[in-house]
Amino acid sequence: MTPTALNTSLDQYEVWFLTGSQNLYGEETLRQVAEQSQEIANALGASTDVPVRIVWKPVLKDADSIRRAALDANSDDKVIGLIAWMHTFSPAKMWIGGLNALTKP
Repeated sequence: MTPTALNTSLDQYEVWFLTGSQNLYGEETLRQVAEQSQEIANALGASTDVPVRIVWKPVLKDADSIRRAALDANSDDKVIGLIAWMHTFSPAKMWIGGLNALTKP
């Protein structure tokens, strides 16, 4: 019997890059937050030190959208984890429900 090679490639997996903010900062600030978070996600994705695909997601501005993103990540077999970045500390409380629903790292 010929041994089967173990596939150790992580190419098929994703880590979602989620950004938290709030509508109270206004459209211009939210646009900048989106651009800057995309730059961060792209830099992580370009790194040879990161063996999975980094997928930027649009800025999350309320508890419901955060919870929905967590549930979507749970149900997607390609997603092995999330990176959560907040442009200020103020939206942190909105993440509690979503993080409680999350079953992935």
